[in-house]
Amino acid sequence: MIRSRLPIALAVLAATGAAQAQPAGGPAPARVRFAPHAWTSALDALVNYQSCGVDARAGELARLNAAVRASEAAARAKGLGPLLDELRNDWQALLAVSTRVACGGGPVAALAAARAAVRAFQAWVAAQPPAAG
Repeated sequence: MIRSRLPIALAVLAATGAAQAQPAGGPAPARVRFAPHAWTSALDALVNYQSCGVDARAGELARLNAAVRASEAAARAKGLGPLLDELRNDWQALLAVSTRVACGGGPVAALAAARAAVRAFQAWVAAQPPAAG
């Protein structure tokens, strides 16, 4: 079965390490561009689940989207807005050149992956230090 894959460049860059958070008020650690991140993984998993034609589970998709948006707002409140903006730009650049299979893994696997990715993003946000101030 053919699965949805990001460009080979993503795999090569991802091997060098995951994206780092930029703590508010502290020095900005180096970030590997195009490396997987909990936020973009959640966005990607939601896009994949939505591509499954989730009309029967529209409420579940809405709940997952709301959870991501709430965590995004919490991350921005912690001063992580610039990092999220960079990550979104990188993710959109990858989407522009990638090929995807709709509903990669099937609807059950796509839903499980979306739930797991949203939980991972929520955990990442919770682990970030609050904004200095």
